[in-house]
Amino acid sequence: MKKFDFRILSAGLGLALFFLLLGNSSGPAANGNYYTGAPTAGGGMESTCSTCHSSGSFGEPNIQVSFALDGEEPGLASGYLPGETYTVTVAIGHNETAPAGYGFQAQFLDTLERPATAGVLSMPSDNAQITPGNGDRVYAEHSTRSTDSTFTFQWTAPEEGSGPVNLYVVGNLVNGAQGTVGDNGSSSPTIVRLAEEQSTSVRALASIPFRLFPNPSTGPTTLQVIPRVAGTYDLRLRSLDGRVVRQERLQLNAGSHRLSLPTEGLVPGFYGVELSGQNSRLISKLILN
Repeated sequence: MKKFDFRILSAGLGLALFFLLLGNSSGPAANGNYYTGAPTAGGGMESTCSTCHSSGSFGEPNIQVSFALDGEEPGLASGYLPGETYTVTVAIGHNETAPAGYGFQAQFLDTLERPATAGVLSMPSDNAQITPGNGDRVYAEHSTRSTDSTFTFQWTAPEEGSGPVNLYVVGNLVNGAQGTVGDNGSSSPTIVRLAEEQSTSVRALASIPFRLFPNPSTGPTTLQVIPRVAGTYDLRLRSLDGRVVRQERLQLNAGSHRLSLPTEGLVPGFYGVELSGQNSRLISKLILN
């Protein structure tokens, strides 16, 4: 009987693995791989990009997510309007050496015991794509190794009564060497928690004039705001994952105010600035260096 040559099998498996890893440059979900760190459709948790990409010198990817409705400036968000369509921008940054390329993967899920896809994804930028996964899961992800660190797509929020939604995002910093060695992927997901909002309160807030300066800032920062109605307002600073890290309650008259933001002791990074009250609310983005 002719002996089987295990060297051929080993080489074949190695070649298949190489092309599998190389194939993720065209989007992990497009190859049946899901790395957002979110709960899986059948229970358990997805892994993250660092499962394969962890030996580089780029550092942990720095992920910033912003949302924008038509005609409005993009910014951090802590809530969504049911049925509205948002342009979502995912920016993948680096803390150390600049990489040769960037990638990402993201999905929106509801917060039920068995999470399901929340809303509808569409209209990806040229370097991104929308890819179906297992069951009802749908992913936004890179379509190629991108030299542009910014990816965009549209998200139509779910219908009224859907409740809170989580956006899970991971990023990848790659050296372009046609493999996974020397890259750095997210070791944990960035999770953006979005509460379901009432349309009237959010729409009213968009019209309140404000100015945030200096921004970026290395020290004290001022929010100039002109409330239209006197009353009690809550000023909050949120981290990128939606946590409230600073909070103050203020009594404001109608008219112009200059508010000193409570940024002392905060680490450098991206923060959401939120002022809410009297059926109104504004959200802006602050960068601390």
